[in-house]
Amino acid sequence: MIFLAKRFIYLIVFFLWWNLCTPARATSNETIYAVLTVEVMANQEETEKDTKPIEHARVIVINSFGHILATKLTNANGEVNMHITIPRDARFPMKNMGEATIIVVANGYNEFINFSVPVNEYTYLPSRIRIPLWKINPTRRNEPRFINGSFHRFTVFGMLDYYAQRIGLKRQQVKLVDESLAPWGP
Repeated sequence: MIFLAKRFIYLIVFFLWWNLCTPARATSNETIYAVLTVEVMANQEETEKDTKPIEHARVIVINSFGHILATKLTNANGEVNMHITIPRDARFPMKNMGEATIIVVANGYNEFINFSVPVNEYTYLPSRIRIPLWKINPTRRNEPRFINGSFHRFTVFGMLDYYAQRIGLKRQQVKLVDESLAPWGP
């Protein structure tokens, strides 16, 4: 009788171990660790020959579940390296890659959002993306620019406000027609 009880307990322990540990083993194949380099530059004006790097721009990386993965300021070269772990993109089973959303804010510039940044697309190269920022123009409507998303601008405004408030960003002190539309700063 004791032998059967021990065997039953071992069977239950094995069953629990298998069910609890199998998802952990499965998720290790469904996540990707990568170093993402973001280069933030001022948008090239027609009169300028070269773009200028933007120092102290805030870069925010968000995964497909809406979680903030990393947030850092750029260096003097306008670059930042971020170590991130993201979900593997099931749309590309032949690649060990994922996708992230990047938000960039900087003093004196409008915000920029890229909704679809491939991460680890080329396994032999580090993930790198270049983000252009446009200077604030007090005579125009200063709205965030965004690419790779077919969203209404009010949807983008709400999303940007949500993440800016979560991180604790403040609006820039610029003189515009409507102060509520002042861009977020780092």
